Amino acid sequence: MALQGEKFLIDAYEGKGGFLDGSYLIPHPRESKEKLEKRKKLATYPNYVKKVVDSYLSHLFKKSPIRSIETQEYQEFIQDVDKQGTYIDDFMRRRFKLAMITGTIYIIVDKPSGKAKTKLEEKKLGLRPYLAVRTPSQLYKYTSDSYGRLSSITFIETQPDGTTIYRYFDTEKWVISTDPEQKEIEGEGKHNLGVVPVVPLHSTDPLLPTEIKATPWILDIANLNFDLYNARSELKELLRNQTFSIFTIPVKDQADAENLKDLTISTENAIPYNPEGGGKPDYVAPPPDPAEIYMKYITTLIDHIYRLANLEFTGGVQKSGIAKEYDWLEFNRTLTSFALQCEQAEYRIAELVCKWQEVEFKGYIQYPRDFAIKDLAEELEIGMNAITSQILPPTGVVELRKELTRDMLGEFVDDKLMEQMDSEIEKEGQSYNARIRDEI
Repeated sequence: MALQGEKFLIDAYEGKGGFLDGSYLIPHPRESKEKLEKRKKLATYPNYVKKVVDSYLSHLFKKSPIRSIETQEYQEFIQDVDKQGTYIDDFMRRRFKLAMITGTIYIIVDKPSGKAKTKLEEKKLGLRPYLAVRTPSQLYKYTSDSYGRLSSITFIETQPDGTTIYRYFDTEKWVISTDPEQKEIEGEGKHNLGVVPVVPLHSTDPLLPTEIKATPWILDIANLNFDLYNARSELKELLRNQTFSIFTIPVKDQADAENLKDLTISTENAIPYNPEGGGKPDYVAPPPDPAEIYMKYITTLIDHIYRLANLEFTGGVQKSGIAKEYDWLEFNRTLTSFALQCEQAEYRIAELVCKWQEVEFKGYIQYPRDFAIKDLAEELEIGMNAITSQILPPTGVVELRKELTRDMLGEFVDDKLMEQMDSEIEKEGQSYNARIRDEI
């Protein structure tokens, strides 16, 4: 049995819902309600989904993206993207986690209603763009043009008081209504952006170019974890019911057996038998085969989870250097794919933020491409040799120094300080070039 709903996928990551109360356990044929309820209370969920997702996120956002922003409006926006003081990196990390779980999230780039005469007044009134998020379960419908570009989108939302509203965007306007046909309108307005102010953030590429909903990246892993959860519960039930040996006691006749009917020995199990053919008190143990089969199956499921997640190199299986390198390359390839999804989404966010403020976005955004584990000492030695041997042109030396600085200090400094150091390196490079020209 495989599940794939949004609630199931979120439960699989959080270890809650049916994994916490046992409702995701599949009953055996002819299993009584009482036995199933006991299994539910004893079931434990080995959360590999969370382990896999968090492992990827820690590598993906270990280093901040490189941003060189010329547009002041976007530079100010990234300091607080949701009116809750959230920096852009933190927002993307949290939202991409949700995208890995649900497949796609929808980032609405909105702006509060209101008018201001100047940009200063606009800032004082808080009339600036902000980001809001919707999940696939809230997507009601959407339309695309002949080029596959989003032309309209509607979200269905449940309000705190239990009522339902429909939030609609197209390339020119927005509408909030209590019905999908927009007959009962609660609010509407023009944004005049020329595009729908919604950015889908995918964890995997949608299969068809006109689709804006991708298959959840964790889907297969979550289903294997679901299977593992059930297998462990069944193994525990098997061990509880069959592991303990049964003490057998020889009895002469039925009367002797009757005298022993309330006997409690060892594990509270005893079988009397007639010793006419000879015999002595002994223990009878169940065969270990069923438990061993379950153990092998559980081990296989865990191996499959790591294989699907491209995390085989983290296991204890001895592999050749080439095989481990291939596993790492696959892990790196997946991370690079995630980085590109985040980068493309942020570019679209930047363009929409600037459209809202009637300016053009200028600058570049680059998420990390290489996630290899580097030996910093070896990297420094290679870098210094490249600099001192003068095999690099001056511009190459400047870029190499920037890269080495990021590798050494990237985890300890913020973007602003890193940009300051980049600027200092560039100035030193210009001074060095001027000195060389003077000497020549």
